[in-house]
Amino acid sequence: MSPNSPPHPQPEAARPRVLVVDDEASVRLGCVLALRSDGWDATGESSSRGALERLTTRGEHYDVLVLDYAMPGMNGLELIAALDPRTRPPTLLASAHADGAVACAALKLGVWDFLAKPLVPDELRRRVRRLLTRRDDAKAPDAWLARALGHCQNCAWDEALRELDTWPDAERQQPAQLLSGLIHQMTDRREPAAAAFKRAQWWPEWHTQGADIWQELARRLG
Repeated sequence: MSPNSPPHPQPEAARPRVLVVDDEASVRLGCVLALRSDGWDATGESSSRGALERLTTRGEHYDVLVLDYAMPGMNGLELIAALDPRTRPPTLLASAHADGAVACAALKLGVWDFLAKPLVPDELRRRVRRLLTRRDDAKAPDAWLARALGHCQNCAWDEALRELDTWPDAERQQPAQLLSGLIHQMTDRREPAAAAFKRAQWWPEWHTQGADIWQELARRLG
């Protein structure tokens, strides 16, 4: 094959599967097309109940779940709560209006990746790619943050804190302090949470903030 030849199509079995759950047909289709353009096997679902049936009753496997928060009947967080955190797909939660209180509720359920609407295709693809590669990134010896976030997705709080504790102080970065504070907050340990938030220059009452907090959380956690 010459250097200028196009790459061979990715084998069907190797294509990561992404389930996009959104009750707005135009948004759902836009996300599916944006992800398919990057070679992913993306499927759309119009409701949380439909997604729950796919993931449980029908036993369908997906590598990433892109989930709208505000949907009729069963919202995105209610869907997440109905799934086993140890086996459900890594989840990117999206919303146009969700505030810090919703973000806090999502964190307690193990959802640590957020995207504010309207969704921009390039950012959607980047964030889904991060979820797909985080597991492989976590294999690196110094990937403490990636491994800790992986434990958080499974609601394995003590394991996440132990992972952060192994991070050498000389190499510790500000996101580790923020992550530590959030984990302590999720487990109702207020004093260590406040101390970690202070080191991270993060305000303790962040969950009272508006929708902009989603973008700041996503930026600070990488």
